[in-house]
Amino acid sequence: MLIFTSTEKDKPVLNHNGYQYTKKRANKTNNQWRCRDRTCSSTISLSTDDVRILRKESAHTCQPDTTKVLVDIAVDNMKKRAREETLPLPKIYSQEVVRARVASPGLATGHVFPTLPNVDASLYRRRALNYPKLPTTTDEIALTDKHNSHIYHRTQEVRTIILKLIKCKLIWDELREKC
Repeated sequence: MLIFTSTEKDKPVLNHNGYQYTKKRANKTNNQWRCRDRTCSSTISLSTDDVRILRKESAHTCQPDTTKVLVDIAVDNMKKRAREETLPLPKIYSQEVVRARVASPGLATGHVFPTLPNVDASLYRRRALNYPKLPTTTDEIALTDKHNSHIYHRTQEVRTIILKLIKCKLIWDELREKC
């Protein structure tokens, strides 16, 4: 069965038979995937839409790691849920750990799963993609016409008040000179 997750840099990872593959190249007729373990030279070919195996994997020099595959799938689910749901991230984390434990009872999740402090930054980054970035300079702040006209009218009011105050001061200075 072909299961896809993503790397820390959001690149696709193919999980197949306990092995993980990263995309090596995309051709017109197929996609080449290479074993994620760089000491292993095994490759597998999939159709261009990555749904069918065109050429089975070549011999591996590494061992399959089904535990890492299960953990990566759970962490990938956490990231997707962090982006799509508004549940608190610690709750999403605990639900996904429980789901992985139920799906694989022999999995020692306490030793293989990253702790919440180790993954919470990536989960919060995923959630932050739902919100616009805050401006860092005043030039990045875009005001609508409604705001611009409001500021313009306020500025005109302030100018009028300042002109009246200047006029009053001039009159006051003239009166003081006459007295």
